[in-house]
Parts: sequence; structure tokens; C-alpha cells
Amino acid sequence: MNKNLIVLLGTLITTTSFAAISPREIMVKNEEARKVSDFEARAKLATGSGSNIKTKEFTLSRKVQKDGIHNNTLTRFHSPAEVRDEGILILENDNGKNDVMLYLPNFKKIRRVESQQQSGSFMGSVFSYSDIATPHVDDFQYKTIGTEKCPGNQKLICTKIECTPASNEVLERTGYSKSIVWTRPDNFMIEKAEYFQLDGKLWKILTASEIKEVDTKNHKWLAHSLSIVNQLNQEKTDLIFSNVKVNTGLADSIFTQQNLQKVR
Repeated sequence: MNKNLIVLLGTLITTTSFAAISPREIMVKNEEARKVSDFEARAKLATGSGSNIKTKEFTLSRKVQKDGIHNNTLTRFHSPAEVRDEGILILENDNGKNDVMLYLPNFKKIRRVESQQQSGSFMGSVFSYSDIATPHVDDFQYKTIGTEKCPGNQKLICTKIECTPASNEVLERTGYSKSIVWTRPDNFMIEKAEYFQLDGKLWKILTASEIKEVDTKNHKWLAHSLSIVNQLNQEKTDLIFSNVKVNTGLADSIFTQQNLQKVR
């Protein structure tokens, strides 16, 4: 059989099978595809454009909680000097609310970021505290709104899914009235997302690239490059991960207030 015909048939089968899955099932597969027991990475946060780019570097550590769903996340900043040793601890909860604590070493104190503030800027970037946490299936309701070529791979057909908060708690935490995500048929990862304000106006557009398989045995994936643009003022932030390590057995003690206050 002609090689091109084989490739075409494979694509059609994948696309047809993908289209038959409900939007919720697709998002369940998305959550499974990006779930690892734990991971740690070096991260760079670059906000601005041209000669006016402000860069922050930090280590991000994340571990799945005992419920197998929610995560604990710790970010520890290394540069620039004015934010060195600052840390942010995010403890996800199943009630739609997350506990977010910011450690300020200059004041030797922890400041709690309340739920309604978690839609605010994460360290001066376009990302919010809520964006840095991980979305979970039960936090949203889903509707398929169409298909189109995937932004990062025109040979694939992505399914576009509208996600609306399932509770007022999620709505308050994220600050988004809804989001639209482009999901790939081959690994169920999201290549693009649009986020809308409470008044329904488009607020941010996220694009994900360098989507790599970080756990080949269990087929787990991570986007190593994320770019998000505020559509109201065109401010942009790039988040780049490097030196990614997964399933290393990070200790639970890393994700505590006591460790958050430690200065390395």
C-alpha cells in the first residue's frame, strides 16, 4: 500500500476515534497525560518585549498529593537579587479553593494570597497564581465547539473544548468566565488556550510548545515552553522549563510552611 495513503488512513482513524470521545473524557485523558508522581525543573520567566524584558529564574517542584489528583507546588526564586530566596507554596484543595503562601525573606514572614487575589499577577508576569497551579477535570464543565488544525502541528486536527467553572470557588480563584482549549488527538495535550474575563471579553491567549514525553514508560508529557499574551495590553510572558526531572521521589516535607521559610 502507498506510504502516503497509510499515513492518511492513520490520521483519519485517529481523528475519527478522537471525535467520538466526549469533551469530558478528552480532558480526563489530558489530566492523565500530564500527571507524574513528582517533577522538578529549572524555570525562566521572561515578561516584556524587545529591550524591556524582565527575567526571573526559579526552581519549580511539584508533587501529587495522596488523593492522586491534586498537587502541591513550590517555587523558589534565584534571580534577580531583589527576589532571591522568595518562595511560593501552592497547596491545591478539592473544594475549588487553593492555599497559596508567599514567603518574603526580607521581612521573614509568610503572606497568604487569598482566593480572590489568586487571579492576580504571578511575580509581575501575565501568568496568574491560578495559572501556575494545575487545572483538574472536576473544576470545570465541558462542551466541544469544533475542530481545526492544531496550531503547532498542521497535520493534526485539534478538538476545541469550552471549559466553564463548575463552582463559584473556581470562578473566583481563576478569574476566568470560561476558557477554550485546543487538544491534540495523539497525546491529549493542550497546544493553545484562550481565557475570558468575567464580562466575556477575551483576556489572555496561551500557546504551548516543545511538548515532550518526560516519562516514556507511562507516556507522560510536559510542555517545556509556554507563552501567554494579555490581549488587553499585549504584554507577554514566556515560561521556559529546563533540567526537568520526573518521578524522583520528592519528599512531602518540601511542600510545607517550614520549608518555605528556609533560605538556601
